Amino acid sequence: MTEQASNKDFKAEYSRYVWFKLLFIAGLGVLTFFIFWISLCVGTRDLDVATVFDYFIKHLQGVTYEPRSQQAFDDSIVWNYRVPRALFGIISGAGLAISGAIMQSVMKNPLADPYTTGVSSGALFGVAIAITLGFSFGGSGIAGVGTVLNAVLMAMVPVVVILLFSPFFRKSPSTLILAGVAVSYMFNALTSILLVSTDEANLDIVYRWQVGSFTDLSWGSLPLMTISVIVGIAIILPLSNKLNLMSLDDKDAKSLGLNSERLRIVCLVILSFISASIVSYVGIIGFVGLVIPHMVRMIIGSDNRFLIPGSVVLGAFFLTACDIISRALDVQAEVPVGVVTSFIGAPIFLYLIIRQKSGVW
Repeated sequence: MTEQASNKDFKAEYSRYVWFKLLFIAGLGVLTFFIFWISLCVGTRDLDVATVFDYFIKHLQGVTYEPRSQQAFDDSIVWNYRVPRALFGIISGAGLAISGAIMQSVMKNPLADPYTTGVSSGALFGVAIAITLGFSFGGSGIAGVGTVLNAVLMAMVPVVVILLFSPFFRKSPSTLILAGVAVSYMFNALTSILLVSTDEANLDIVYRWQVGSFTDLSWGSLPLMTISVIVGIAIILPLSNKLNLMSLDDKDAKSLGLNSERLRIVCLVILSFISASIVSYVGIIGFVGLVIPHMVRMIIGSDNRFLIPGSVVLGAFFLTACDIISRALDVQAEVPVGVVTSFIGAPIFLYLIIRQKSGVW
């Protein structure tokens, strides 16, 4: 009877453990849903949620308005500018957050994310080549398929460097981050050389990519990034249990039937594609991949079965909220969203460093 009672207590406690995490993730999903609608209300012309929702539903129903009327103008603002921008915030926030969470898991380092590992800088260099030199692997136009391929190929360079150096630094994960930072500085220097030799128009375009901006996003830019992020998440989620074993030493994981090296390569390649596709459209946005996984770990722990979806939803919420702030600030020009994420993310990260519990790692 005592053993049966103990088993029941264990099952009840585990059930509460799981339900808390599921409720946390579901609550973030609800908040993200609401902030999506709030995002549609903020801009040069303020609209209330009820009006935005009415325009949104009527547009889906095919309702049209008299040309040049106020209703036609508002409908165009909501559907052609604010909806794709809000979706970009959700998708890119989710992609950057999962990239940071998985990189931290496979590299066993709390400082790993697309920015600190040099992946973002490599992708930016690929974009700069396409813009300043006009060279891309197929496609045309800014953030076309060719530009995305440039970004992906250049983003793979830091990954290759990390994989080549990893056998030499198994006892010091921080050294891998230093290698990534070194590659990042190299790409930043190469990008600067391209900027010095280009005209003012291209300089302005590349600058917006450097700071991370949602300006001039449209429906036509959305599909490719959306597909890369959704496919990447769909591949990563089933690997959650295997990623939990990555916290062990590679030899211990191998004794449990896990090929850590192969899984590490697969994850880094997938996350490089996700990060590069995001950088190709919105530029470098820092701190999302670094801060969000830490926040989720401190609340629901490091179990990747819950950490990954939690990071996805919180990343979507956080970046959309930062975009709202960037548009709401009353300055002469719109503040790039990358500036807002850095301004908010830096003090949050410092706080997490001070308060972080060693148990989450």
